[in-house]
Amino acid sequence: MKKFTYLLCFTLALTTFAQAPITSIPFELFGDHIIIQVSVDDSEPLDFIFDTGSGYTVLDEDVTKELGLSGKSIEMNQAASNWQLIKHNTIAINHFLMEKNIKVYSTDFDHLEISLGMDIDGIVGYDLLKHHSIYVNFDSKTINIYDLGKAPKKGDAIPFTLDTSIPVIKGNVVLNNEEPHDGTFYFITGAGTTLDFNSPYAEQWDVIHKTGKHYSYMTKGLAKDETKHYEGHVISFSFGNQMIEDLPIGISTAKEGIQARKNVSGIIGSQIIRMYNFTIDYGTKMLYLEKDHTYDANFKVNCSGIDVQLSEDKEKVLIHQVFEDSPASEAGINVNDELVKINGKSMMEVNLAEVKKMLKQEGETVELVINQGGTEKTVSLKLRSLIY
Repeated sequence: MKKFTYLLCFTLALTTFAQAPITSIPFELFGDHIIIQVSVDDSEPLDFIFDTGSGYTVLDEDVTKELGLSGKSIEMNQAASNWQLIKHNTIAINHFLMEKNIKVYSTDFDHLEISLGMDIDGIVGYDLLKHHSIYVNFDSKTINIYDLGKAPKKGDAIPFTLDTSIPVIKGNVVLNNEEPHDGTFYFITGAGTTLDFNSPYAEQWDVIHKTGKHYSYMTKGLAKDETKHYEGHVISFSFGNQMIEDLPIGISTAKEGIQARKNVSGIIGSQIIRMYNFTIDYGTKMLYLEKDHTYDANFKVNCSGIDVQLSEDKEKVLIHQVFEDSPASEAGINVNDELVKINGKSMMEVNLAEVKKMLKQEGETVELVINQGGTEKTVSLKLRSLIY
């Protein structure tokens, strides 16, 4: 009898631990971004970025018009573009019906699409996370959705707090002059970076001058205005029981938005996050990290000296920025030159994320065909890191 009771309890414990999700949804990776399928009012599946840093569910304004949805104009804090609050009935993620009280907003995504190189139909984050715990598996490219408190608790357990709607965890960074500094960091799947320092934290500790060799470029998010950003590296970054050494990092100079907030030190972005399968539970405010198959992969940095983006009509790939003392500047490549081919492949054969990846292969030589003032020319770039 005792043996039967023990086996029954053991079986129940296993069942509780291995509780089945409410639903499991597939996702794709485009560059550093998680893309899931979302339907609004029974629409055809739309491509949404899953972003733990998004406090709103947002539709691209072109998609809003195509779906025949109406709304009213509203003012959003620190938003340079126009926003609307949209009337809708249902939102479903891969046929999983989300809660009815979710507010949906709409704004122009063109500047983001030009930068990322893909059409973005929408962004979702907090409205899913506040009602459900989720388990993101990069090995199988699935997101399992559970009731709050019911997702797997596997790996390194890390508590978090919320700054408005964004999870924040504690961390420690060792700068290149061997200074250690504690901090708090947003955990944002929609940020295409490793670790970014917010501008007040960077100014407080003079991070720019303590990250070794570095370079600067212009960047932007949902706001259309560009701000200067620096890239460098640090000796190490630790969070929970995790330590990442010799880490390339970014440094913000933003004057507004979350990267200008003084109460948080910076952002842990998707290039670190995607090294882990993870559970995030807003009910218990716990994060669980389990190393995935990409954990030992080296971080790739800019080795060409160019930043590429789509033209305004999204028909061409243009050189958006050229960095000083880089292979690109030495080869005479200019801003607004058109990239026609890379290693023999036309821009119809590769997407922007693939182009950027090819330009990060340190030690390799890439052959570019560019259109410069109406004349095509071929240049070869011997790729080298700009921060080491």
